[in-house]
Amino acid sequence: MKKKKVVLGITSSISAYKACDLSRLFVKGGYDVHVVITENASKLVSTLTLEALTGNPVHTNETLWEKHEMGHINLKEGAALFLVAPATANIIGKFASGIADDIVSTTFLAMKCPVVLAPAMNPDMFSSRPVQENLKKLEGWGIKIIDPAEGVVACGDTGKGKLPEIEVIYREALNEIK
Repeated sequence: MKKKKVVLGITSSISAYKACDLSRLFVKGGYDVHVVITENASKLVSTLTLEALTGNPVHTNETLWEKHEMGHINLKEGAALFLVAPATANIIGKFASGIADDIVSTTFLAMKCPVVLAPAMNPDMFSSRPVQENLKKLEGWGIKIIDPAEGVVACGDTGKGKLPEIEVIYREALNEIK
């Protein structure tokens, strides 16, 4: 039986390292995991680590532009889910505005499968009007938004904005796979 394909987008939040555990959960669950990662996120999480955990090449801006590959188009083929965890305010704004200037945002525009976002950012950023309006817009398009957790974030502020527990993201994402 062919494994279902999950495309995992990783953006530049300090919680990006948790995507390693998330990718492992999907692999253990029998899914074929393909990672797309922003340039800044690849400074926080090694693409080599992600390749070792998933068994697949990691798609970056570098592979998109330098190798002239069409990874963002090819990844949509057979994808059962596109999950972005963590999803920063930046990527949420790009998605809501149709901006495609990196591997994660171009992949988003090409996807025809369910999309799930797990926002992670400073609580004041998360509660800001632009981020909230962008999230409402994306939800209106049928995109599943997993509520961030409350607590102390990396900068020391407290509130709603932490990446939810990996098991919560995994469970909620699985509910979207058809």
